[in-house]
Amino acid sequence: MSVSARTSFLQKSIAVSLLLAMNARGATGVATPSDHSSDVLRGLKAPVSAESPWQPPDLREFAGVLKNKAEPEADAQKDYELAELIDMAERINPETRVAWEHAKQAAAAVGLAQSEYFPLLALRASAGYVREPVPLPLSPTTAGYMDLEAQEAQPVATLEWVLLDFGRRKAAVAASKEQLLAANLGFNARHQGIVFKVQSAFYALSTVRGRIDVAQSSLDSALKVQEAAEERFKNGLATAPDVSRARQQAVQAAFDLEDVLAKERDAQVILAESIGITPTVPIHIVDFSKLALPTNLEQTVEQFIDRSLVQRPDLLAKVAVLREKEANVRRARAAYYPTLSFQGDAGGAFERSQMEVSGHTYPWESTRQPAWDVGLALSWSLFEGGARKRKLEIAKAEFEAAQHELDDSRDKAISQVWQSYTDTRLAIHRLDVAAALVTASEKSYQQTFEAYQNGLSSLVDLLAARRELSQARYNQLDTRATVLESTAALAFASGDLGPQLLKRTPRTMSNEP
Repeated sequence: MSVSARTSFLQKSIAVSLLLAMNARGATGVATPSDHSSDVLRGLKAPVSAESPWQPPDLREFAGVLKNKAEPEADAQKDYELAELIDMAERINPETRVAWEHAKQAAAAVGLAQSEYFPLLALRASAGYVREPVPLPLSPTTAGYMDLEAQEAQPVATLEWVLLDFGRRKAAVAASKEQLLAANLGFNARHQGIVFKVQSAFYALSTVRGRIDVAQSSLDSALKVQEAAEERFKNGLATAPDVSRARQQAVQAAFDLEDVLAKERDAQVILAESIGITPTVPIHIVDFSKLALPTNLEQTVEQFIDRSLVQRPDLLAKVAVLREKEANVRRARAAYYPTLSFQGDAGGAFERSQMEVSGHTYPWESTRQPAWDVGLALSWSLFEGGARKRKLEIAKAEFEAAQHELDDSRDKAISQVWQSYTDTRLAIHRLDVAAALVTASEKSYQQTFEAYQNGLSSLVDLLAARRELSQARYNQLDTRATVLESTAALAFASGDLGPQLLKRTPRTMSNEP
């Protein structure tokens, strides 16, 4: 019996023995899972019926992981500016960490694809003991048997090196590099998205707090009108319906203030979520009236569109994905060609054997000889049921889909830039008009109030002037908010991390007299 046959026989015997031992332990209950593991496994089963709720296992360890939250980095005593909030979000937001890990995975995938260019070197060692009796005819009339006993060990070093694959590995490396580029661009796009979300949430909270100031001023003016109406009623110069109408507007102004105050907490929650901290941490931001506003757009819409096509990371990532799909097509085509590999083994054969034939025992014999072989191996799949054809069709379809997705993303990006540019330009033009409207409304309200105190104007005119002043202030506030939000949207659509592309100048809001 050959050495390989004896080794195979020994391996089969060991495998059967191990299998029988495992079955025996399972039958006797020796190798059973712990009670806790059994409970968890039972909890992972489907519910008994649709009418009864599912009873979960003990998942307190899971809850412990969820409660493991780092200490917040926000200072409750500090008034944060937008740049400081953006810096905090980029440092602690979990989304940036997830994108970073994805980029690290893509970088490791490049190294994995490049490793296919190197040879594969492996060490193998086998050892065994075989004893096998074999019937043996000694003569036409005499029978006997042979008892073979052998001990062997074979250490071998194996080398395999693919020399030619007609571009398979090159296409795989190219596809992995494009994946890495797309992941890196996606990391930048994630940062850009976080910056935009923080900006939007910051401006939304600033707008709400600005509306609180306007609502408070409106309430103060309504109370002042109510006091004037009550004073004239005491002097017999006003009627009871006038006083009731003035009180109704004061109550309405108080309700509007409470409504805006309720929305402030929602805006704080949205800002905290955009940064990546819990809403339980209070955040104080700078005064809304101190935010700088753009005065004009220095570039045309065509220039903004060109900027977006050059530097938007999400669009560039789409191009990288398209090139990755193109590399996959080349790799699928290369699968039609053969591969040529170098193969070699080097090692030794150490064997010791003894035979006994019909009661006669021969002495032990041993051998210690080197063993090696080298050669070339050509592998060429001629028929595989159309698998290569289907893989090539899938790769081509993915390439076409990536091309259409790129075209769609480009068109949407151009539309975003156009809309944001138009909104910003129109909002900037409305700033001066809104400021002039507030100035005119303040003057009208002041003159009407003085005329009402002197009996030269009616309460209806005074209440109308007060409402118009409050509405003018809200219009100015909304216009400022629109300018800031559209500016941030234009910067985001253009691929910038912030609205630095616009010239800004401080503007202040008028105060209620």
